[in-house]
Amino acid sequence: MTREQIEQEYRKLMQEQIEEREKIIKQAKEAGRLKPGLDSNRELFKDASDKFKKRIQELKDSLDE
Repeated sequence: MTREQIEQEYRKLMQEQIEEREKIIKQAKEAGRLKPGLDSNRELFKDASDKFKKRIQELKDSLDE
């Protein structure tokens, strides 16, 4: 992949991450699981965050090749 392709993919991943977080927040609100405070809801985003970090690392690795 070229640097430009990686940047485009990164932007796409960022948008997907934002949409996923919004979906999680909406579902948590509807289920009454959303807690007040910034750190209180961290566990709701753990899986999505881990998935995002893995995909970003794959992009970084492809740049190094």
